[in-house]
Order: sequence, then C-alpha cells, then structure tokens
Amino acid sequence: MEVATPAEAREVLRLKGGDNVGIQALTTMKEKNMSNPKQLAGKTAVVTGAGRGIGRAIALGFARAGADVAILARTESELLEVAGEIKAQGVRCHMGQVDLADPEAAERACAEVVAGLGNVDILVNNAGVDLELGQVADSDPEMWWRTVEINVRGTYLVTRFLLEHFNEGGKIINMSSGMGLRAAAQQSCYTVSKAGVHIFTECLANELWPRKIDVNNVIPGPVATDIFNRERRPERYTPEEVLEKFKDELPPGFPPQERIKHPDEVAELAVFIASQPVGGSTGQTFSLARRPF
Repeated sequence: MEVATPAEAREVLRLKGGDNVGIQALTTMKEKNMSNPKQLAGKTAVVTGAGRGIGRAIALGFARAGADVAILARTESELLEVAGEIKAQGVRCHMGQVDLADPEAAERACAEVVAGLGNVDILVNNAGVDLELGQVADSDPEMWWRTVEINVRGTYLVTRFLLEHFNEGGKIINMSSGMGLRAAAQQSCYTVSKAGVHIFTECLANELWPRKIDVNNVIPGPVATDIFNRERRPERYTPEEVLEKFKDELPPGFPPQERIKHPDEVAELAVFIASQPVGGSTGQTFSLARRPF
C-alpha cells in the first residue's frame, strides 16, 4: 500500500507564501489515494452524522476506498439514501438511526454496528450541531447544553462504546473546528463544545498509542453544507448550490483568503488519514482552513 511518508505530509501541509495550500494539499492527497483506490479494503469504518454534508461525503469516500461502512445519524430517510450509495460500491453497510447524546441509545447503536460488521478499524466522530447563537446572557440554556451534549458527549459516547472493539492500528478522526481554538462572541456553546472535542482528541491520543491507535482532529474550515441555509428553507442546499451562491463573495465574517470547500475535499483528507501506516501522526490537528487559529 503506497502512502505518504510523514515528511511528505509535512511538506504538503507546509505554508507557502501566496500559494493555495488547501488545493495543493488536497491534490497531493488525492493523487496518493488514487494510486491505490482500494487502500481501505478489508477495513471497517464508522461515521457519525453521516446522513448529509461532510459525514455523507466521508462515508462514501471510505466505501469507494473499499471499506465496509457503518453510518449513524438521526434521520432515517437520509440514512437509507446514503446506505444505497455505499452498497453500490460493492461493500457492506450498516445503518443506525440514533440520538448519539443518549447514552443508552449510543451504546445500543454501537453494539449493533459490531454485531453487523465486526470489529472497527476507523471511527469518524462527525456528528455536530450549533443550536444557539447569541450572547450568553440571552441564551436558551436547553439549546446551549444540547449543543454541548451532541458535540462532546456524543463524541465521547461513541468512542467509549467502540474502543473495546477497535483493532490494533486503528484510526479515530474527530471533526473539530477552528472555533474550538479561539474565543468567539455570540457562539459560546459551539466554541466550548469544539474546544472539548479538541482536547478530548489529545487525551485519547495519549491513552491509545500503546494500542497503536492513532487519534487526530480535522478542522475542515468552511464547507458547502446546509450550515449556509440561513433562510432555513425546507429543501436543503446542495454543495454545488452553496458554491455557486458564494462564488464571487464570501459570507460575512470570513477573511478574504478563506475558501468554501466541497464536502468531497474533506473526504479526501479523511481517507488520507485513515490509510496511514501504524505509527503515523497522533494527537495532531489536520486543517483545511486558510487562516491561522
């Protein structure tokens, strides 16, 4: 299996003045992935929040790379659609409709994954929400805490219940955010929750290296998902619609050097990380954002 060496990965991700580092990195990772398109054959992956957006793209990316994939999310109709696309790749798929912030439901869902697909090689904790915007003084305590429950507790619960069924040499990828590395007004619940995910990743990396399990964060930066549905219209934006909408001007709040990415670009990074040899990066953050945090 041909994979990038740590030195190659560092070179790809190194900041070069004026260059579009995100595109360069993704191009190199895609070339590495394409050199062995079934590099995850024989592996079993679990992806949370896999009904749409980044989670869906990662689940499909793993399937195209040959992995059997378990998908967990809250909406059955979305799961059914993604499951059909995964099976079309000639791999096995298990789907579970679940509220991952519920300990009993999360434990049951994880047990069903193992019963259906066996032990796990790859886990992507992608499920996340941002339910409460505004100042703390005006916030809804229930929505504030619900964000933390899903983003932090959900990540913890799925990891906790799958760890005893993890194969040596496994990979855990936690979907973090640059918001978890700096304070932000009006978004305290999301910022706090992603800070929790970030440090949880580092704790896990320190605990799991003796088992040869690598744990890393991914900061995707802005991605063309339904988060840009500010009008809250019933039908969801496709990634292509989001990219078209903001092709000439970024949404307010984004620095001019930033770039909205297609979810498939994040999937390329996830496949790249998941296919690294034992003893690669752990406790690290892979960022596709185009600004420092």
